[in-house]
Amino acid sequence: MRDEGGAVEREIFIAASPETVFNFLIDPALMAHWIGAFHKLEPRPGGIFQIEVSPGNVARGVFTEVTPPHRVAFTWGWESNDPTLAVLPPGASLVEIELVRVESGTRLRLRHSRLPEAASEIHRERWSHHLAGLQTVAHERGRGAAIALMADR
Repeated sequence: MRDEGGAVEREIFIAASPETVFNFLIDPALMAHWIGAFHKLEPRPGGIFQIEVSPGNVARGVFTEVTPPHRVAFTWGWESNDPTLAVLPPGASLVEIELVRVESGTRLRLRHSRLPEAASEIHRERWSHHLAGLQTVAHERGRGAAIALMADR
């Protein structure tokens, strides 16, 4: 996807079902496999969204939408001493993630909007990095579920 002023957009394919991918977006234990070390998630509109992405850098906001297994949205901003991140206070931006079932898996679309220009580049780079991790771990989880189903037959 393209990047717009004030927004970062990414689109990836994940070889796993939307249900599998969705769980990696709302379950703290699963999220820990692709982003952050500490998570406090209350996946409901108005619920807490908090991730310690790296030591001393906490992304904080609230869930604005949780529609299993198709869409998650949350506000995002930083509690951080890093001046590059501190320009984006908690809840100041919006992350929207859409999951679309395709024949062999899921197409994930991420849009992170309301970003100040000073924070756009680091978010562009880090979302690419973290989504690659999600792509790997969700595929592995989905493959494991498929193998278990085949073994049950």
